[in-house]
Amino acid sequence: MSGCVDVYGYAVSTGGWLLCGWAPPLSGQAVSGECGVSLVFENGSVGGEGLVAQVLRDDLGDLGFGVLVHVPGSCPSLGRLISAIVGGDGGSVTMQTTAELTRADDGALLDILQVQRLISADADGDRIRVVMQRPGFSGRDTLGQFEGQLAFQIDEAIRYGGSGMLLNGWLLEAPRGIRQIRLRSGRRSTPVALGAAVRTERPDVIAKYGAALRSHRVSCGFIVALADCLEPGEAAYVEIEVASGEIGFLPIRPSVLRGLAAIRNTLSNLSPRYDEVQRTFDIIGPALRLLNQERLAGPRSHREIVFGAPPTNPDCSVIVPLHGRIDYAEVQVALLARDGFGQRHEVIYVVDDPPAAAAVLRLADSLFRRFGLPLRLLLPNENVGFAPACNAGLDIARGRHICFLNSDVFGLQPDWLDRLLATLRGRPDLGIVGPLLLFEDGTIQHQGMRYDRLPEFGHWLFPVHPGKGSRPVPGRGLVVHPAITGACMVLSRQLALDLEGFDERYVIGDFEDSDLCLRARRRGVSVAVDHGVSLIHLERKSQASGAEAWRSNVTLYNAWLHQAAWAAQLSADAGQDWQDERGPCGS
Repeated sequence: MSGCVDVYGYAVSTGGWLLCGWAPPLSGQAVSGECGVSLVFENGSVGGEGLVAQVLRDDLGDLGFGVLVHVPGSCPSLGRLISAIVGGDGGSVTMQTTAELTRADDGALLDILQVQRLISADADGDRIRVVMQRPGFSGRDTLGQFEGQLAFQIDEAIRYGGSGMLLNGWLLEAPRGIRQIRLRSGRRSTPVALGAAVRTERPDVIAKYGAALRSHRVSCGFIVALADCLEPGEAAYVEIEVASGEIGFLPIRPSVLRGLAAIRNTLSNLSPRYDEVQRTFDIIGPALRLLNQERLAGPRSHREIVFGAPPTNPDCSVIVPLHGRIDYAEVQVALLARDGFGQRHEVIYVVDDPPAAAAVLRLADSLFRRFGLPLRLLLPNENVGFAPACNAGLDIARGRHICFLNSDVFGLQPDWLDRLLATLRGRPDLGIVGPLLLFEDGTIQHQGMRYDRLPEFGHWLFPVHPGKGSRPVPGRGLVVHPAITGACMVLSRQLALDLEGFDERYVIGDFEDSDLCLRARRRGVSVAVDHGVSLIHLERKSQASGAEAWRSNVTLYNAWLHQAAWAAQLSADAGQDWQDERGPCGS
């Protein structure tokens, strides 16, 4: 036997669906209390943990019991209600709808359901009466009414992906203080499940509120990502329901932070290690990905300033992203401007540092006057990061080959690039080649990369530099590796275009080189280091200091992307002894 829904609708003040009708007995008893409820509409369904109370209905006889059902949640556009399935431990009952079904919303619905005096006088009835009598959101912070029960604050609310929001805040509550926290926006209601949040330590909060609330959990801070929680044109606010069923509101003021500033803010106070790493980025990683997409999605503009007359048909385009230490360009240009380098190859500096643009232009003018090396300067209107900067250079490059070069890499041998190009052309199965990179004292900085698991960082496979700090082994020649560094790599322009340059999902500058090499290998070409060509690399001196927590966490975010994209290939590569591998390009 099925029951019937007479009236239903959505009430913003209650934060959910209300329906009234009758239901047959379940195991001889009226359906009542907390139950799973599924509302089936013409074009989908919604559901969750609902609350059911009995309503006096003298007209039913033995058919069943009058019921009033509340289901918290959002109000999607799914058409007409078809049925409601209400269930508990003893089974479920179905309440059908008829042609006489009445739908009303908000105040009109509550006016129709003036049944408080008919609701059962028990705990379930009391709870649903509290729900129906809830005040609507007035735009004011009303959490002060819960003083002594909880202290709650949102420090930053960052929009992402159009309708998503990252909440960075903290919560302290007395034992059994809170039943549920929801983010509300128009008719959207999204649970804020702090059990699924990234936890952060807030000793400042404990010092101020811990004693009063009898809570000393220092990890009371949280970052939670809520997808599709904002309704266009509607204000956002947090709704907190305490154990008694009462609710309080906290208005949300969306942050002005966007792009890299928003990413930086989100990552600044995190220090995930070991088993926390995977979980942390599984929670916030999708939001960071969308923030990064948004910062790069708009139209990019730049201007090009040319000093001298670069060759119109260069053999190679040397692309150097310039950020931070612009003074290194003076040494680099002085070393490149030898033996007719500028007649065979073009040099493109991408100034990924808008505040430094004027200084770079003055420096470039001085360098051209002193050394005579033609230079192409590309000046983007904003700081975009390593991959987009390199790709901007690739877009305007005219060479048959491409050399991606860091600004802190210096070739002491005048013919280093010509020798790498000769190696590349001499091996048809070789796709990308790089030189041996040395520290200033002659020890190895880079001679190829392999992948090792790092337990401290989620047991993910990271590219590492074997032999770093040791003395080079003479006579090694060309050695195949799973990947090489983007500090200096040479490949054909056609391959670079086919691969669409560096993957711009990686933020600022980590893992793009490994990803490019893996994509090249997937096309059937090898990646190798030519030990017969050596350059000096100061290593990360071209960047700002990486000591800040947010910068380390950007590396972990990039590692999360890299691991997700290449897990199987990385595991296979980690199982090989690449140090002794010569492969098809072996010497």
